[in-house]
Amino acid sequence: MFTYRGRHPHIFSIFIIACFILLFIQPYIALSSPPRVYYAEVDATIDAGIAEYILNALSKAEASNAPLIIRLNTYGGYMDSMDTIINALVSSKVETVVWVGPPGAKAVSAGTFIALAANYLVMSDGSVIGSCQPRSTTGELVDPKVLNYAIERMRALAERKYGFNDSRVDIAVKFVTENLDLTVSRALELRIADFKANSLQEVLSVLGWSGYEVVVVGRSIASQLYSLLNDPLIVGLLFELGFWLILIELLTPGTQIYGFIGAALIVLSLFGIGLIGPSATALALLIIGSILILVELHYPGIQLFGFLGLVMYALGILFMYREQPYIEIGVPQYVFVSILAIGGGFLILYIHNVRKSWRRARGMLDPKKLIGMTGTAKTDFKAGENGVVHVFGEEWTAFSDVDIKRGQKVKVVDVVGLRLKVAPA
Repeated sequence: MFTYRGRHPHIFSIFIIACFILLFIQPYIALSSPPRVYYAEVDATIDAGIAEYILNALSKAEASNAPLIIRLNTYGGYMDSMDTIINALVSSKVETVVWVGPPGAKAVSAGTFIALAANYLVMSDGSVIGSCQPRSTTGELVDPKVLNYAIERMRALAERKYGFNDSRVDIAVKFVTENLDLTVSRALELRIADFKANSLQEVLSVLGWSGYEVVVVGRSIASQLYSLLNDPLIVGLLFELGFWLILIELLTPGTQIYGFIGAALIVLSLFGIGLIGPSATALALLIIGSILILVELHYPGIQLFGFLGLVMYALGILFMYREQPYIEIGVPQYVFVSILAIGGGFLILYIHNVRKSWRRARGMLDPKKLIGMTGTAKTDFKAGENGVVHVFGEEWTAFSDVDIKRGQKVKVVDVVGLRLKVAPA
């Protein structure tokens, strides 16, 4: 025993020495790995989803202190989303590059603003930048205030990139005032573009990053959802459908799910047009989800209230992550939301069964004890025919001497076998 225990100090010493060695060589191991460059691809309209995507890619690059390359091929998009991206690029802690590629690509309107906000502008053969004059959705000129803002926004970006007294500032302003367009050769001649490259490897080569490890950043489900909600057609459909669902709820007796779904759709449409932000959207969805779950617990049974409440909770959590640019919505988050939804469903079912068992234990499910209680008709049924009513948390087969309409309040007047005889309350 003494000899065996005597070896432990030697093993412990070896362990401590090994830890110190690893701690000492760790910086050299990190330095031996190739530097990184992050890479994002945009082949779409500049909207809230694309803004989310670029901000996510930029946050990853800043976390690794690595440059970011954005391949841009777009006709433009929304000014508020454009401003979000510009602000992020201007305040970036790492070098940023906009590559208008592949050959034949374009970066016009909002795309040109974004291109000039980056540290470097690289274009490919056949590519074009320019035409930044803001227009309405009908193609007409916008309010002069918006136009003046676009002019000065472009001037500020050009002065930041080229200098205050540089002739290129006036050229950049013409992108807005005259809808000037430049091909790659003309942009290089006027020194608006910094380099020409037809592939990602050429971009890395002209920037001196040939040996860098390229980390491709893909679009998340959240980014695609925001792009979908930013579509004017989708916004209009969501608002219209939400309005009619709320109207149906108001005109239909009893507690239904139409109004809750309609409210959620209107909240999403308001987010899509930018009237409310992600935080307000998340809060509204969480509140609607809570109300739906409370309704499910108040009227227990296999209904849609609890399920839709969990769906609202999941959407609310998704929008909450939108406010955290340095947190990626990845597999762990989706697994957590899935577990939350499944666990919540089982919890609702468990509570329902517990309440049902409690009532049985107290003898409250004896049909005779339901006489005198009130409930709600779940279906239409004519005099003498069978229907379904909801009484004391349970659904029962019922009949009446008069016609009963769905949603009408009824009172149990007798029990015949396992059927309840009801009358209008």
